[in-house]
Amino acid sequence: MSRNLQNAIQSIRQNKLRSVLAGFGIAWGLFLLIIFLGVGNGFKNGVMDMFNGYARKSLFVYGGQTSMATKSLNEYTDIRFRQPLERDLQARYGVIEACSPEASLLSMPVSAEGGSSIATVKGVTSDYFRIKILDVRDGRTLDRLDDYYGRHVAVIGEGVGQTLFGKGTGLGKRVKVGDALFEVVGILSSEDLFSMQERNTVYLPFSSFVSCFNTDGTFSSFCASLSAKAETSEIEKDMQGYLARRYGFDPHDANALYIADIETQTASFESLFHGLGLLVWMIGVCLLLSGIVGVCNVMLIIVKERTNEIGIRKAVGATPGAIISMIMTESVIVTVCAGGVGIVLGVGAVFLADKVLLPLFKTDLMSRLEINGTVVIAALVLLCLCGILAGLFPALKASQITPVDAIRYANRE
Repeated sequence: MSRNLQNAIQSIRQNKLRSVLAGFGIAWGLFLLIIFLGVGNGFKNGVMDMFNGYARKSLFVYGGQTSMATKSLNEYTDIRFRQPLERDLQARYGVIEACSPEASLLSMPVSAEGGSSIATVKGVTSDYFRIKILDVRDGRTLDRLDDYYGRHVAVIGEGVGQTLFGKGTGLGKRVKVGDALFEVVGILSSEDLFSMQERNTVYLPFSSFVSCFNTDGTFSSFCASLSAKAETSEIEKDMQGYLARRYGFDPHDANALYIADIETQTASFESLFHGLGLLVWMIGVCLLLSGIVGVCNVMLIIVKERTNEIGIRKAVGATPGAIISMIMTESVIVTVCAGGVGIVLGVGAVFLADKVLLPLFKTDLMSRLEINGTVVIAALVLLCLCGILAGLFPALKASQITPVDAIRYANRE
């Protein structure tokens, strides 16, 4: 152990309360920084988990109402799509891996022997469940044969199942949707915010939906998932023009068509969280700066108290570099020890919040509060810099003390 380290430890032991108060600002700043980062990561994980319910590269296309008249369509005309649009799109764009219409009827009466309910009924193909990733609690989703043969089968939301069948599964039982009977082949889970939206939804094969409720076969929206190599923005732009030519609306009519790009929305949220992360770091650094000022003030007091000692050291041959090293060592030890305590307490608090508080207060906006190793390493590096900054000015001032100044200071006492 070097002489400077021994002197620093001895000084800290002799002035324990002063050293603790000096390091409190550093410890508190790092504690709050770790907490903020942990909560920020939890919020990010919760929001991004919602996007896991969709294929990463997917488009949801919604027909609107024209606001510009064309040769084919008048103003205020509803845009309705028609099969075989999905097949044509897959032939035109080789990167489309799955495509499904989405026809909807709101507030449809649904009943069974156990009760009745009001639900949203959607007609989709099996590809829909490759684009919108829905968890099935019991049974299965729709398959290609269901739509090909026009089977009267249904996948129902958990809320509909509980209303109609109570605590029973409802699998294999029949439900009456409008005036038609369908066999329940699957019940969706509703464990998160994303799947909660499906609690009161009933999914039917598109062909069965058309034959029972929508005889003209049109639909106002469809969705498609793209391969990993696809340039989503280019496909979206080209699809806008293709659909405009196919259905006769103006390609510049913003009200005629709306395309939701899941990849772009995900990237936007990632950018938002990146900005929030930088903001948290800025707040943490500001808190640490206040701690640095506190340590610096304490080190100035220490230099003043040890003026006589420093003068004697210089009189017997101590160099300015040795004096600077002595003061800086004590500053770094106080800062690193205090910061280490703040990091340990912060990581411990985040861990307890993740394992205890998060399950207790269930919320889908928070998931997996965590602190990664990079953050801890960055905090430790920041600690060392803080220690150097806090001791730099007091050390330089101490190095300028001469034996004559020390004698004068001693005489004043």
